[in-house]
Amino acid sequence: MIKDDLSKKFGSKLKHDKDISPYFTLKMKVTASNYLEVESKDEWIDAVKLAHESKTPIFILGGGSNIAVTQEKIYALVIRNRYIFSKKIHETDTHVEMLFSSGYPMSRIVKETVAAGFSGFEYHLGLPGTLGGAMYMNSKWTKPESYCGDALVYGNLLTREGKLHKENKAYFKFAYDYSILQETKEIFLEGVYRLKKEKPEILKKRADEALAYRKKTQPFGVATCGCFFQNITVDDQERLNLPTTSVGFLIDDTGLKGKKIGAFEVSTKHANFIINHGSGNPNDLEQLLDLIRESIRVKYGLELKEEVVIV
Repeated sequence: MIKDDLSKKFGSKLKHDKDISPYFTLKMKVTASNYLEVESKDEWIDAVKLAHESKTPIFILGGGSNIAVTQEKIYALVIRNRYIFSKKIHETDTHVEMLFSSGYPMSRIVKETVAAGFSGFEYHLGLPGTLGGAMYMNSKWTKPESYCGDALVYGNLLTREGKLHKENKAYFKFAYDYSILQETKEIFLEGVYRLKKEKPEILKKRADEALAYRKKTQPFGVATCGCFFQNITVDDQERLNLPTTSVGFLIDDTGLKGKKIGAFEVSTKHANFIINHGSGNPNDLEQLLDLIRESIRVKYGLELKEEVVIV
């Protein structure tokens, strides 16, 4: 039924048994039973409504980072977010309010706002994925501390029934690696952000420094989905008398940096990253993750929590 209804609405844009492996940064082999790219707010609403009416689950695909797919086929309507739109909403002498849609690549937002002299996103240069994913996870930068949700004024959200509603920043309950969207499963369609006016050369310097630090401390140019586990709490750090909250440090301290199972390897540059060297088997990934969890459990008595969404 979903195929018939969506075909009537979207025609040849709807694909079946589509290889979507290239759209994930971890490069796992996976196909979608039904696949659709949406490019506007109206297409989002139509697709979600039709899926809901036919009781078809949806799987949202943005930039494909921060997610590890361990199944060969996703039996759902996979919606790839290609809704890329921006608009100036309001401007004063000191600030501007900009609307950005959820399919906007984060690096593109950074480059455009930096060039325009609008501060708020500059520390996120090099962050993979799209704005929608960054809002869902409240993606962060730590030097200095900066979260993607910081500048949000309000967002337009879509329920899984296809109903649109507007919510202010407080609704999102942003925290470390968290937004309320992780519980409500609402879809972030677009947001309005209040950005401070600053000299473009100052913003460019910040962005370049953040990107340089990423490249120095994280693996680049390889198949990985970002930091796999959340850092530990400050309370746990103090209780165990550890020098840092970094899970990468803890994994390294267990001797697992460089550990390989099949095509998967714990990065030798940052131990909270797992690299797929090209032919990764989901079972090998799960074995490696289990080994990391058990090693941390035995040595520190801690239970790691995934930052990456595992499907």
